[in-house]
Amino acid sequence: MIDITQSIAPETRVYPGDPKVTVKRVTSIESCGYSVSKLEIGSHTATHIDAPAHIFEGGRTVDELELSSLVGRAYLIDFSGKTEIGYEDMEEAFPFKDKNRCEIILLKTESSDQRFTRILPDTAEWIAKKGFMTVGIDSESVDSGEGLENHMMLLRKEINIIENLDLKNVDPGYYGFVCLPLKIKGCDGAPARAILLRS
Repeated sequence: MIDITQSIAPETRVYPGDPKVTVKRVTSIESCGYSVSKLEIGSHTATHIDAPAHIFEGGRTVDELELSSLVGRAYLIDFSGKTEIGYEDMEEAFPFKDKNRCEIILLKTESSDQRFTRILPDTAEWIAKKGFMTVGIDSESVDSGEGLENHMMLLRKEINIIENLDLKNVDPGYYGFVCLPLKIKGCDGAPARAILLRS
């Protein structure tokens, strides 16, 4: 089992404009006999799932997502070192002879503060065309700060988006995949725990 979840902590990087993480101890074992902490986080903190309500008024909220679409066989593509990813890159990288063997596609880009891989809109078109239920990426967004075209394309078709996965130590290939969000009623997204199972 491989944990590919980013930790939630005060030092966790958040998308510009999103709430910063606060973890504050409000009771201690020493004073009360038990420990409780107060958490302040945004709905799109660390590893998280975007629901259609993130983009579309009246869209499905995170508690309404089909959990079966977040569990299954995944294929991880390593695009480390590339500055942008488009349709042709996806065509070249995915093993077509096995195209019916998975429901989830994971993109490893090694995005960081210094380097942010641009995901072209035709990448989202490719993902939708191939019939994937979920796409996961190791960067803060499937879009590149120039609009929300990829979010709109994927979430309109109810293809799950998982962002901020920790894929730095994961090799390309097939894996079992599980990623379940917190069940926050009526919310546009939620932090999640994601794991890979060796296939």
